[in-house]
Amino acid sequence: MDASRYFEEMHRAMSAQKNNSSLLLTVKVQDLGGADAYLELRQSPNGRARVFYSTMGRRNLNFQLFRKGWQLCHNASGEMTGQFPTRAESLLDSADFSACIRDDTLDAGRTEIILRELRRAAGTSRSCLPQSAREGAMITVESFVGRGGEWNYWSTRAADCLPIAAILCWLGDFLAGTERRTLQSSPEAMALAARWQAELASPFAQPADCVQRPARTVSPSAPRRAAQQVQNPRWQSILAVLATV
Repeated sequence: MDASRYFEEMHRAMSAQKNNSSLLLTVKVQDLGGADAYLELRQSPNGRARVFYSTMGRRNLNFQLFRKGWQLCHNASGEMTGQFPTRAESLLDSADFSACIRDDTLDAGRTEIILRELRRAAGTSRSCLPQSAREGAMITVESFVGRGGEWNYWSTRAADCLPIAAILCWLGDFLAGTERRTLQSSPEAMALAARWQAELASPFAQPADCVQRPARTVSPSAPRRAAQQVQNPRWQSILAVLATV
């Protein structure tokens, strides 16, 4: 199964699951070994954002299609009863791509920062030509925020698209294994994502009841309360020794 068909089928399945949402971002991770991944960021009319992502790469999907074709031409005893399908079109039509899709809610803080960065990068694009497998995985990001944008780069050169790569460091938390390591392999992108995370954890972003109140000032004329005598005899003996030093 070619990569373009894989991404197309995943997009259709994700659109069917959330057809009333607006598409903000699409991410294609294309490994030359077939360990592809597809991810979409969508926003509902109420403002909540959800991350949709595939849990089966193209390589594993090819294995499942071969397994289904083998079952069609063999009986339960393993005896061949028919001809193996010469084309995968019928297998693809009956494949349930929705079973390979998961979705999670993205918190409001990170959603706002992602939208802010996508608005800043609106109208820009970057593309690179395939060179060799040593360049890592090909990552294609398409934005639908504002004037949109499209960025295509190798995972080993994520620093060339730093804000976009930092966004993918966050979205990579929802993936697992090779795909997650691919999106989070750039130290510069991880550092920028950590800076944004620190911005969310700033005390200025906390609720008013979480901010520490200033200490009350004591009037000079107010009588000071005598220090409470230590009741623990062990501490009394230690204090007595310290008084003689």
